[in-house]
Amino acid sequence: MNAAPNRRHAIVAVAATLVAIGLSVSVLVMPWFTFVAVPSADALRFTGFSERELRDVAEEVRYFVTHRDAPDLPAEVNGQPGFDESSVSHLVDVRNVIIFARWLTLLATITLGVVAAEALSRGELRGVSGGLRTAGWTTGGFVVLLGLVGTLDFDSFFVAFHGVFFKDGTWTFPYDALIIRIFPEAFWTTAALSWAVLALVFSAALVAAGILGKRVSKGLPSN
Repeated sequence: MNAAPNRRHAIVAVAATLVAIGLSVSVLVMPWFTFVAVPSADALRFTGFSERELRDVAEEVRYFVTHRDAPDLPAEVNGQPGFDESSVSHLVDVRNVIIFARWLTLLATITLGVVAAEALSRGELRGVSGGLRTAGWTTGGFVVLLGLVGTLDFDSFFVAFHGVFFKDGTWTFPYDALIIRIFPEAFWTTAALSWAVLALVFSAALVAAGILGKRVSKGLPSN
């Protein structure tokens, strides 16, 4: 029995799942998402900033957590406390996670492309198409599972989620901390829902690509 299709299936399934999740997260750290989501999350009321001031500060934070060469965040904003040492330390941790995820997504994308190209050159797309379908269903199931857990007990889910990436005590702040007022709970609700929708779209695309690949593979000559 030829094990190559099975290996391709497994590699493609893992790689495509990582790509789908990574891309859906990456959209949330794009400038336009912060520009739209922060003011709509009632942060204007919590901060007392003008809309332009709010968006400027939110963009500083977004840039800080996505670029290692970002300038330091201000310790004072409009005469009120800005980002203290604990806030900055947490945002550095966030940046490390985001940059790691970015590289992991890139590696998974390259792996997916190489395996697909090698399979296509051999006329053996069965493992690739099967892996794409598996990735699609896995991604979709993962989103649904997280949605159910978050709906049933959001507080426990929130704590557990942060516990995966950050040390205890490094991600909790007073309610009046600027980082909390700029990114209130409503912002994270919007971010979570946006991620879920995007991930489900990628999930559906993977399943569709897998079905199409299966049909195409039937017409390819095998080496």
